[in-house]
Amino acid sequence: MILKERPIKKLITALAILLPTSAVAQPDKDWWACQPVESVGLKWEDGKWNVKAFEPDPLFVLMSDGEGVLTQDSVAEVFGKDPGNVKCSKMSTGHVSCANASGDSLYFDPNTANGGYSYMFGASQQQTDKIKDAVSVSAFECIRD
Repeated sequence: MILKERPIKKLITALAILLPTSAVAQPDKDWWACQPVESVGLKWEDGKWNVKAFEPDPLFVLMSDGEGVLTQDSVAEVFGKDPGNVKCSKMSTGHVSCANASGDSLYFDPNTANGGYSYMFGASQQQTDKIKDAVSVSAFECIRD
């Protein structure tokens, strides 16, 4: 796995400064510093979908609950939504799948520290809408702190 050196080091430094009390208080939890590497999707323009490359989202942190399931709060931060709407489950393979009712999903493999997330709400809007939310998918890499 190749992470861009500078941003991920800054993120880990920030985690070390900001989260030591949480990490000590919750030693059974795993923390993952993650960096989106590519983001592509569809943007509604002139009455049709056009393929676009998007600027990857900022760095983010995922946290698992000690049993390998990502926490609702950490995934909700990636989605930018209310954590009460996020549901995560661990597959028999160890992969973790999360989704919410707004068309957002995240899939993560803690063994490879790779995953992806998508935003699909815009695809469900009427074809006659002049403005639609973009539909996108992003791949990300993580390192465990």
